Amino acid sequence: MSGSYLTLIIFAIIIVLFLVVQLLFCFLAKRTSIKLIPVYVITFCLLLAGLLYTGVFGEIGTGFLSAEKILAILLAMGSGAALAGDTLAWGVYGFVKRKRV
Repeated sequence: MSGSYLTLIIFAIIIVLFLVVQLLFCFLAKRTSIKLIPVYVITFCLLLAGLLYTGVFGEIGTGFLSAEKILAILLAMGSGAALAGDTLAWGVYGFVKRKRV
């Protein structure tokens, strides 16, 4: 199996995981602040990725890509996949809620 297929499989797993978790929060929670917990996690991860990329926590390596920048890029890519799943879940929730009314 090629590395690009493995990457796509990992992204698909992240998308489906956040889709299912967000749908569970949307349909089972009553308060909006509870429904937004996956959004808070994604926001925190994107903020952490930005801080890592800018070197706020210090730098281990030097050069164009240090260890922190590589970790920040990977974290941002995973957060982007999670954001895609979360957005799909909110779309499904809005569609189902509109059809019920």
